[in-house]
Amino acid sequence: MKTKTYFTQIIAFGVGLLLLGGLGAYWPTLVGANLAASTLAPGDVTADAITYQGYLTDENNIPLNGTFAMVFEIYNAQAGGTLLYDSGEVDIKVTNGLFEVRLPISDDIFNGEELWLAQTVNKELLTPRQEILPSPMAHTLRPGAVIKGTASAITNNYTVEVHMNNDAFAFNRGAITGQTTTGNAIYGLANNGRAIYGQTRDGYAVYGFDGGTLANRGYAGYFYSTNGIGVYAYSNANRTHPNILAPAVYGQSNRGVGVYGRGDTSNSYSFYNQGGYFEGGKGLFARGTDSEIEAGYGAQIFSNNYIGLYVLGDNDDYDAHFDGSVGILVDGSVTTSAANSTVLTLNMGETSLATGDLVAMVGVTESPSDGQPMLAVASVNATNQNAVIGVVKEAIAVSEISGEDGNPRLSFSPTDGEITPGGYLVIITEGLAPAVNLSSLNSGLAAASSLAIGDKIALSTSGETTRSAAGAPAGGIVIGKVAGPVDEATGTVPMYIDID
Repeated sequence: MKTKTYFTQIIAFGVGLLLLGGLGAYWPTLVGANLAASTLAPGDVTADAITYQGYLTDENNIPLNGTFAMVFEIYNAQAGGTLLYDSGEVDIKVTNGLFEVRLPISDDIFNGEELWLAQTVNKELLTPRQEILPSPMAHTLRPGAVIKGTASAITNNYTVEVHMNNDAFAFNRGAITGQTTTGNAIYGLANNGRAIYGQTRDGYAVYGFDGGTLANRGYAGYFYSTNGIGVYAYSNANRTHPNILAPAVYGQSNRGVGVYGRGDTSNSYSFYNQGGYFEGGKGLFARGTDSEIEAGYGAQIFSNNYIGLYVLGDNDDYDAHFDGSVGILVDGSVTTSAANSTVLTLNMGETSLATGDLVAMVGVTESPSDGQPMLAVASVNATNQNAVIGVVKEAIAVSEISGEDGNPRLSFSPTDGEITPGGYLVIITEGLAPAVNLSSLNSGLAAASSLAIGDKIALSTSGETTRSAAGAPAGGIVIGKVAGPVDEATGTVPMYIDID
């Protein structure tokens, strides 16, 4: 029996859309096309398949008839390469040389890279391989083209997936690019997901550029949310050079503000209407680089109707720490219901102190935290009464904590109880002392029912007695004025401290 040699003379592939959108495409073309029968109903999604049509003859160019066993294989190279698809042996009916077969090929292999088809007929491999090319209209999409799909039914869960392998850096290279003179170059809408999602290893996940003039004032990126978060940023990068800050959000402006935040400006009170909200190991870090002449503030804070800056630290640490050569400059007036001046001191006396006790200076010691000079005090007596300095406000507990540089440092926090010798305390040196112990003023005020608001209180020159008078006391150290009635239950009296 004579062995036949087969030739396929006409080849047509229906794969155009596959090369663009990652969706299966199937429609008859060229030979035996039946457009009416192949029209998809509205809302249908094309299948993961392509059509292959050919014209089969023998070695004498005579068209063949009958059923032939055929195998279709797709490779990524004209010769050799990797086998990407194998149909297995299928029986194909050939009539007057013409045949058509539908190949259920997954869309995974159609990614824009070269593909070559190898065909075997009745165990005979036909050569050479044939290159699979897109149909002319499939090189692009017409305006208004729509690609639909149910993401949950797709392996990668994306309706459209685009890959680009190009290490050369340029702003005009990208997996997806959009350009428009008016409107949205790229527009994303998601009811319950990511409208636009970007991921990168060492570049920009999402890059926006505004090339307009200064007068146009366009936005490189604009984010708007009616019931959620306008922009959410997260960084898990290591804080190493050059990304030493590893910020979740980084803003830079050559002519304006690096990052601008605007909260609810209505008159209704809300805890969450801040122009900016910062939470982290360090809630906010600010550094000014302008010169002194240019008012190079690290932070500049304004309020139109209320407090310019409100600071509240943990109970175990300072509300604020100022570590400059000057410390803090206040250019204005302060009025509160309990205004006073306080200072941290050390009890270097031989007896314990309690809140409301008068104290006198007995020397200077070193602060345990930074070695700076620190005032030492003791209970007032005949020996030190000329050095009276204030009234005990509260006891201070000292503990060691880890500082912001990782090194241990001391923390000073208020605590209850007496201040034993060697203990730390805060004293009121000027202003309102809500409760001064009558006992620390000496027995001369033990029967203090005669004290009136405005009476001056002074220690006598001998230190043995105290007295009060509407006018200036005759001799002694004036401590201040009575500010309210005596509380006989506690044995205290409010005083405005004003030591002469």
